Amino acid sequence: MKKQRKAERAKKEAEEKNEESSSSGISKSGKRHVKPVDPYPFGEKLLKYPLSEATKYLKLLQKNSPDSLETHLLSFEVNMRKQKILLAFQAVKQLLRLDAENPDSHRCLIKFFHKLGSMPAPLTDAEKLVWGVLEAECPSISQLQEKTLSEANKVFLGKHEESLMHIVAVAEMLYTLEQTKKLEAVKLIEDSCNKVMPMNGAFGPVLAWKLKDCIAVHKLLEKVLIDQDAALSKYNSPHKLMLTRNLTLTPLTTNEINYCCLFRKYFSKNINGIEIMIYC
Repeated sequence: MKKQRKAERAKKEAEEKNEESSSSGISKSGKRHVKPVDPYPFGEKLLKYPLSEATKYLKLLQKNSPDSLETHLLSFEVNMRKQKILLAFQAVKQLLRLDAENPDSHRCLIKFFHKLGSMPAPLTDAEKLVWGVLEAECPSISQLQEKTLSEANKVFLGKHEESLMHIVAVAEMLYTLEQTKKLEAVKLIEDSCNKVMPMNGAFGPVLAWKLKDCIAVHKLLEKVLIDQDAALSKYNSPHKLMLTRNLTLTPLTTNEINYCCLFRKYFSKNINGIEIMIYC
């Protein structure tokens, strides 16, 4: 029994010594461990070569999440920036395969063919080969058969005229195709209506728009369409919404609360010990 206790004590002392040597950076051989110095502590290398770094992560996503919409959205953005037209077209086809009615899929479709229409005629053999592939593949895109991009945009709006994020996608593409139609694009967003959705167990009426969607609309109006009045209008402020985030007792994030405080149109209510933000 005494031998067992002595062995346990010796083992514990040895472990403590190992911990001390590890914390001091000294190995068993007596050599001090030198921590490698990061030559880019502020990420300058990533800033210098962002597309090459993005491509590394994209390959991992394509390998491990080939059926994720986000994978092909990233692929589209990266390859458009790298002028890899065929790879960007592949991303568009994958997006349409996974969810052709998604607002982001529609954005990529219109952006791609708008970019394609503005490109100069092919000169080199490689460019001619790329155009040959595109000419053979493009007729398979049913959304654009016998339609201009503007017509395809209107058709998409007709199918989703009650969805805020679909309307926003159409408005953004309207402005992308014809920048002279900025006011029409803004009005399209402003004229959309928030409707009551049925939700069992809610404390009151639940409207369809979500806070994250309203923030996205606000950013689009402010940064893309550059219309400060519309961005700050009561239409886009959260105080007009009774959101599902509140009614399902999910805590708001700091950014969400800050965004709501900007409009100073809310009050808090404690329900069963949980602080709920109610917008009025």
